[in-house]
Amino acid sequence: MFASLTRWFTRSLEVCIVLCLTCMATMVFGNVVLRYGFNSGIAFSEEISRLLFVWLTFLGTILASREHAHLGVDSLVRRLPHAARQACVLVSGVLMIVMCGLLFWGSLKQAEINLDNAMPVSGIPYASVYGAGMAAALGLIVSIFYNIFQALVHGDQLENLVMVQHTDDMIQDALSDVGARQSHPAGPPA
Repeated sequence: MFASLTRWFTRSLEVCIVLCLTCMATMVFGNVVLRYGFNSGIAFSEEISRLLFVWLTFLGTILASREHAHLGVDSLVRRLPHAARQACVLVSGVLMIVMCGLLFWGSLKQAEINLDNAMPVSGIPYASVYGAGMAAALGLIVSIFYNIFQALVHGDQLENLVMVQHTDDMIQDALSDVGARQSHPAGPPA
């Protein structure tokens, strides 16, 4: 059940990011066409696009944390014994949770301060910008707890202890997928 919940959460994040990106691209492209083609434009398009970009970025951090796509150095951790690897995951996870707590607290305070300040054209409160920081902090905390849980419960698997994706491994996987598709064509020969 927990695995299906995390898959649902990850998929929801992906959908939100795609919606933000689609809305941004549509508004910006539409505004460009209107300005150059018809000498008019949508006044709130820039503000909404900026707001969506902020949300897209912060939601992307949650997704990157979930998929272990953040930058990381694992040369030391790979050389440590099993128990030390688990300790490293635990210590780094606790430190990241503390930092996410500070991000949440700071974003909450900024949202409270800017609740009555509105964007000039759209009228949306500036607190919505800081809401992205609060959402990211909460999502990251959940993701980090999940990573710690995976490392402590399923610590026998190396990918749960070394939370870095290697570019070389990703390239090899992609090349092997392409090779497998070429050796087994999907349809009848032409």
